[in-house]
Amino acid sequence: MKLKEVIKKSLSPFDSYYALLNLSSSKILVEKEGKEIVGFVELKIYEDVGIIFYLGVLPCHRGKGHGKALVKKAEDYFIKKGLSLSLASTRDWNKVAVSLFTSLNYKVFKDDEVSFSVIELLNAYDDNLVLCKELKKGISCESFLSS
Repeated sequence: MKLKEVIKKSLSPFDSYYALLNLSSSKILVEKEGKEIVGFVELKIYEDVGIIFYLGVLPCHRGKGHGKALVKKAEDYFIKKGLSLSLASTRDWNKVAVSLFTSLNYKVFKDDEVSFSVIELLNAYDDNLVLCKELKKGISCESFLSS
């Protein structure tokens, strides 16, 4: 299956539209089973911060650790780039996403705990949670998210 098909089948129509729209301006990492793409993560970089813009795994491949592997690949990529933080956003009802990120030591912040510039940076207008992980010493999640 091609990447664009995986995006369409792993995200909602709304989210797949924006994931596809930003494809050419993002770094894409994939997860495979054999030669088949089963998931992807769409990344952006802003100054010293890595952003997990979209993460998707095909429904029939969920629950097998692919999401966790993709987040770890994203973090490795951000660390190689020398970035201090990894950010993502989601909705509070998306318990699977919240559980995934918290299992990887991400801190969870409500949208009213972060500055609007962070919401803009993440394009998180429809999300109400921001997830943050410190990748190296330097800037803390709390100081970045409040600035």
